[in-house]
Amino acid sequence: MTAERVVIVGGGGGGDAAAFALRKRGFDGEITILSADLDRPYDRPYLSKEFLRGEVDLQKVFLHDEAEYSKERIELRLQERVVGGSLRDRRLSLQSGREVGFDTLVVSTGGTPRRLPDAPDSDNVLTLRSLRDSQAVRDALSRGKRLLLVGAGFIGAEVGASARQLNREVLMVESAPVPLARALGSEVGEVYASIHRQHGVDVRTGTTVKEWHTSGGRVVGVTLSDGRREEVDVVLIAIGIDTNLAVPQVLGLELEGTGVVVDEGLRAADGVYCAGDIALHPHPVLEQRIRVEHWEVAKHHGRGIATSIAAGHAPVTRLPYFWSDQYDVSLEYRGNASGEDRAVWRGDKAGLHFSVFYLRDGRIRAVLSMNDKELNEIGGKLIESRSHVDEKSLADASVDLLELVPAKGS
Repeated sequence: MTAERVVIVGGGGGGDAAAFALRKRGFDGEITILSADLDRPYDRPYLSKEFLRGEVDLQKVFLHDEAEYSKERIELRLQERVVGGSLRDRRLSLQSGREVGFDTLVVSTGGTPRRLPDAPDSDNVLTLRSLRDSQAVRDALSRGKRLLLVGAGFIGAEVGASARQLNREVLMVESAPVPLARALGSEVGEVYASIHRQHGVDVRTGTTVKEWHTSGGRVVGVTLSDGRREEVDVVLIAIGIDTNLAVPQVLGLELEGTGVVVDEGLRAADGVYCAGDIALHPHPVLEQRIRVEHWEVAKHHGRGIATSIAAGHAPVTRLPYFWSDQYDVSLEYRGNASGEDRAVWRGDKAGLHFSVFYLRDGRIRAVLSMNDKELNEIGGKLIESRSHVDEKSLADASVDLLELVPAKGS
């Protein structure tokens, strides 16, 4: 292989995975990671769970020891923000004033947590995205008794579960009538709300913050849309992210909505690839353009891009996958669907051991499993088969779903 220089913008899961996978696939050229972060790449799922609860130490959170970057000849440059560049000249301009040339470019810039426009700029009003954010939330919880969560998505729910495990009081405020309904459907959302309530979380749905009360530069309470005033010590705003599109935009890559338009192999332009949260990917198995904001997806994007760079351009076919652990409940999700798709349930809903299949036009688009890992994996095979599936068989626990998976080549 001809040696060349691959520059990766973004030090998250996608960028780090691309760098190390390139070496595993025999790429012998230069590799540089430009990361705006203060810290070397870390395992983001720890931030809302084990690290937040103090169950793992700092070194466990990092994806690699510092020495591994040198060993693999990966130049990791922290606190380097890209502010300009030219695809024609194959150069990037950095905030530091320096320039970096590239032959192949990988952009995996992730997203930035949204903040409420009226929320005070206070040291106890936090968001969670980076390692430093997690440290700040952990420190705040060590001093505070009551946490206000604004948003009941996966980050908010995971932090809420961690806070309860730390014996903190948790008030969860969600503007929608049911948490996660748009993504998972109302029935699954109600299950999650019930789990948190059973663990002592005060879940208020259809509710927003109407007024913030401060003292000494800190938020000490809020008045909610239901009219009640609540005293709080720590606030975490968890209402999603805005994708970081400044670099793709300055390079003139094609944007659509909140993502960068890429092909089936995540290529946005000649010698330019995008991974993770920002990639609007025409998934070859799902036959739909999707943009997914999950850690496992970003990592697999990075590995797929590395394969294309090292061995020739190829489609990225793995189904989107994510997981979430809250209390003693383990959720896994494969595929890509919406809460509006037809949901077929199988298993013990009351006992929290079940799977939900999301169907569109008679085909499974996604499967969500709660404490049901084996069935989730089988569901993935059914999605990949693209075959029509009988709903009664899906719902019938006596039917072996492996028998519904078509044999390869059939």
